[in-house]
Amino acid sequence: MENRNSSCCKLGTIISVVALLVSSAAYFCPKKASESCSSSTFDEKVKGIMVDAIKKNPQLLMDAMGEGIAKKREDTIKQLSTDVAEKSADISKLSMKFGKMDSKTSVICFFDPLCKHCIEFQKSMITLVKAKKDVCFKMMPVAVLGEDSVTLAKVYVAAYDKSPEKALTFIEKITSNDNEMDKAAIEKALTAAGLDNKEIEGMLADSDKKLAENGKIAESLRVPVVPAIFLAKGSDISMIQTTETDALLAAIEGKPASK
Repeated sequence: MENRNSSCCKLGTIISVVALLVSSAAYFCPKKASESCSSSTFDEKVKGIMVDAIKKNPQLLMDAMGEGIAKKREDTIKQLSTDVAEKSADISKLSMKFGKMDSKTSVICFFDPLCKHCIEFQKSMITLVKAKKDVCFKMMPVAVLGEDSVTLAKVYVAAYDKSPEKALTFIEKITSNDNEMDKAAIEKALTAAGLDNKEIEGMLADSDKKLAENGKIAESLRVPVVPAIFLAKGSDISMIQTTETDALLAAIEGKPASK
């Protein structure tokens, strides 16, 4: 209730300033602008009124800008969620799927394997998959952090094409120590997951093509950041902003996140 009243007050203040400008215009130029004052004079008077108002209450400008930015951000997220829904068939076809395949709830994630927050999300995903939660994770690897990202993302795709179960183990191993994700660490994680390094290496050309398709979808959606995470329940898709396990589970189950 307090937030609502605060918002109303801000809106009221902004409306008051607009009303002041309108009334000022009527006062300074009641007839034709050419008859009572020049356009430049009028502009200067209006600017003066605005500057005086902001000087008296500088927070007014900050609040107006903040609300404008928040509204723009909200509209962008809403449009992005709509666009993801339209691309859902392509995403479902290309994504690496883990968890309960027939679940009516899915979490779509565009991620870079080397991104710190993406690593946190992957760990949460593995925890929830192992706990057999009623959700299907649709993982879309993209490479935005350079050649090392490209290499690792291609290995992800190849490992999944070879064996989704072993790919999940590989992801668990490679993310367990995110400070070491070089070639030696990748080979070690593949071996630990029961995957043959040479065989995976021979699959990387095809993986590169699939990774490029993921990139095209991410580009067409204008995905702003990674991880970009979307919760889909039936045809209802919304963007969520958490990589933490409990908060992610709360969003999936439609429960308030614990503080």
